[in-house]
Amino acid sequence: MNIRPYKKPVLILTAIIIISVVFWPLPAQFKYVGSQFITFALALYIGLRIWRSSPRGQWLRELQDKEKLGWIIYLGIFMLSAAITYATISSLSYWPRAIIEFILVIGIVYYALREFKRFLI
Repeated sequence: MNIRPYKKPVLILTAIIIISVVFWPLPAQFKYVGSQFITFALALYIGLRIWRSSPRGQWLRELQDKEKLGWIIYLGIFMLSAAITYATISSLSYWPRAIIEFILVIGIVYYALREFKRFLI
């Protein structure tokens, strides 16, 4: 098995695990908006990775590989996560935001560990 193609995703997912573990105890407080923003951004990024690997998302993979401005999608994830963070902070109270962030962090860590296991095997 060629390990080379998995090197970049494993590094990204290791960073995701570290960021998730560091920022999760700080959920849903106004002075810790960064933790929610990072959680939403990572969840959207992982969702994009899963969608790109599915048969329905092949067109997006091809578009990003062929087009010079394929990185714009990542900028869209950045903006969308900022909008979701602003919307949740301005409309939800502490506990719903903490529960949402907790669920997302569990999903992020699960996906990261699954990818890391795939790298090791």
